[in-house]
Amino acid sequence: MTREPFEQELVSIPMVVDVPYRFAAGKYMSRFLIELRDNGRFLGIRCPSCNRVQMPPRIVCAACHVKNTEWVELGQEGTLAGFTIMYLPLTDPTTGKPHKPPFTYGSVRLDGCDSVFDHFVNIEPDINKIWVGMRMKAVLRSKKQRTGDLSDIIYFEPIEGQDKVT
Repeated sequence: MTREPFEQELVSIPMVVDVPYRFAAGKYMSRFLIELRDNGRFLGIRCPSCNRVQMPPRIVCAACHVKNTEWVELGQEGTLAGFTIMYLPLTDPTTGKPHKPPFTYGSVRLDGCDSVFDHFVNIEPDINKIWVGMRMKAVLRSKKQRTGDLSDIIYFEPIEGQDKVT
C-alpha cells in the first residue's frame, strides 16, 4: 500500500543555527542612530510639503511621498499612543535575548513628532496602571554603553506625578 504525500512521516532535527549578519542602516537612519549614540538626542525629519515630522526618519514622507530634507531635534518626552501587554516571549532583534513575559510594549509619540515610535515601556504590565495619553520619557544607556542601535534606548517610562484622566 502506498501512502499519499500528506500522510508521509516527517522528521525534524532540533538545532540552533547562529547566522551572523550585518546590514546598512542607510543615510537617514545612520544619522539618527549616530546622533542618538553620540549626543543622546532624537532627530526627526520634516516633510517640505505637509510639514509632517517622522521619527525614525525616512527619506520619503509616508503621506506625501516627497523627499524629506529638514532635520528636526525632538525632545525625550512624549505621549503613549497605544500599548500591548505581552504574555508571550519576544526576542529582541538587536540583542537576540528574549524578554520574559509579561511585559509592556508601547507606541510613543515624542513631542513635536507626528509618527509614533514602538519600544519597551517600563511599567508594571497591569491594565489599571497604564493608559493611552500617559506622558512618557525615554531612558537611554549611559553614553559609554551606547553602541549606535535602537537598544541604546533602554525603554520609555511614565513621567512621575500623573493621574489617569477618565
